[in-house]
Amino acid sequence: MQTRGAAAPRPLAVAVALGLVYVLWGSTSPAIKVAVASIPPFIMVALRFAAAGALLWTWCRVRRVALPDAAEWRGAALTGFMLLVASNGVFSWTLRFIPAGVGALFFALAPLWMAVFGFLLYRERLAPLAALGLTIGLGGMVFLYSPSGAQHLPLVPTVLGVVCSLAWAFGSMIQRKLARSDVVQMSAMQMLVAALVLALLGLFSGERFAVAEFTPAALAALLYLIVFGSIVGFSAFLWLMNNVPTTLASTYSYVNPVVSIVLSVALLHERFTWQLGAGAGVIIFGVAVMMLAPRPRASVAEARLERRQVVR
Repeated sequence: MQTRGAAAPRPLAVAVALGLVYVLWGSTSPAIKVAVASIPPFIMVALRFAAAGALLWTWCRVRRVALPDAAEWRGAALTGFMLLVASNGVFSWTLRFIPAGVGALFFALAPLWMAVFGFLLYRERLAPLAALGLTIGLGGMVFLYSPSGAQHLPLVPTVLGVVCSLAWAFGSMIQRKLARSDVVQMSAMQMLVAALVLALLGLFSGERFAVAEFTPAALAALLYLIVFGSIVGFSAFLWLMNNVPTTLASTYSYVNPVVSIVLSVALLHERFTWQLGAGAGVIIFGVAVMMLAPRPRASVAEARLERRQVVR
């Protein structure tokens, strides 16, 4: 795993990581919708992260990665709560009340929040073309969401959906300041911490575990989320956050809703309108504009890190 300040990652590696995050995370919203149709949401997500975290932790022990210290565990607890409890866990609960395709649109807000946090935490500057792409993509998201208002979405799940995107963006940015011995081990730690918190949240919210709730469809969706959503997709995302500019890593938030809408319409038979198609086109155009943007100048923190590494 490369880190910022090291040699630039190969374009093929970046393309593969982006493709994995685009496709796998785009499919997680419909998969969650299927899983929570019968399995209580917090219990479902707790099982997902407990299984995925245990597998990643075991893989780290096989690779003989150095055990994390107390500081790493504190960082994992903070980011794991933001990324996997306040964001992913709560989002799974909202999908009991809103369509999967519409729910995925909330995360199209993440690049906007990430740009704000990137400036506040790292003094990152957006190139004008990248800012234009962000604006276009956000406009496409708003256009997609507006006609969905006719579905009379419930207020609380809708508001929480926006909060989920905010929590995800904040957690994504603050984890860049954390020291870590291994990015895969950090993923495992975050998932294990989140699994414990989500299990307690499910317990105190009145959820109960019942074998009968694990229908074949729900079980298949849960296994898919464990392997592809949590292990493969989440690890690819962490790699991107530590190897490419924030604006490029955040483009998944524009592509994922499109993938989710297509899969939700095709597999879950959710309603499709011409507004959805037009909005998806605007989102894709915004991604293209962002990809054409030049890399912004290094932030103050990154410049200092590079200077220290050159001295060594």
